[in-house]
Amino acid sequence: MEKQEYERMHALESQYWWFVGRRAIIERLLQRPHRLTALSGISPLDGLDLLDIGCGTGANLPMLRRFAGPAGRVTGIDFSPLALRFACDHPGLSSARLLQGDAMRLPFRDASFDVVTMFDVLEHIPDHCLALQEVLRVLRPGGRYIFSVPAYQHLWSAHDTALHHFRRYEYRDLRALLRSSGYRVALLSFAMSLMPPIAWAWRRFVLPFKARRPQNAQRHSEGAILPPAPGPLNAALVKYLECEGRIIARRRLNFGTSLVGIAVKP
Repeated sequence: MEKQEYERMHALESQYWWFVGRRAIIERLLQRPHRLTALSGISPLDGLDLLDIGCGTGANLPMLRRFAGPAGRVTGIDFSPLALRFACDHPGLSSARLLQGDAMRLPFRDASFDVVTMFDVLEHIPDHCLALQEVLRVLRPGGRYIFSVPAYQHLWSAHDTALHHFRRYEYRDLRALLRSSGYRVALLSFAMSLMPPIAWAWRRFVLPFKARRPQNAQRHSEGAILPPAPGPLNAALVKYLECEGRIIARRRLNFGTSLVGIAVKP
């Protein structure tokens, strides 16, 4: 992503509803039945080794730290040194290990982690098949890959271009991709269920006027829009997504602008 996007992410991800709500949904996935500490051969007292690929400016790492346990370890890796500089300044990350690296060539030994997370990262990677193979390689047997990605290719807009996305995902295609990559899909659900009509209207009627540029323009930061949300609306959206997270932990939703899931290494 561009420098402006990292700066904005760093400023907003601790309070803006989309970031806070996504974190609430992911936290529910981490808490769902057959919890992470039920992984084969792992005692709750042993702790878990977690890897967050594309950790960005680090806002999700404190949450992951809680699930690692006292004896566990959290590692964050990102391709951007700028993102890691922001992450180093994030409060509560003194115990996390931060590394620069490429998701398509992870600098870790085979079977190094119990859990690997990628939150809206896979769509940024040119070869997502290679990245998924790398995740599978560094996971221990029975380990979990927990992720979120943007849904519906027909919602592609200047927002995706500005954020350097290579693709958005369809439910069936993503499930098939995970299975062909060697995973067992334990959960795959849409999320952000209120957003499809809003996202369509925003992309159709607002973004074209905010980000006019020729078809062959280079990717840039203009067009990545996070609509402002007044305090009460922001809080209400967070509460809604917290409720949505509780639903997704029990059964999948059939529509939404994101896809979230858990895939298991056999």
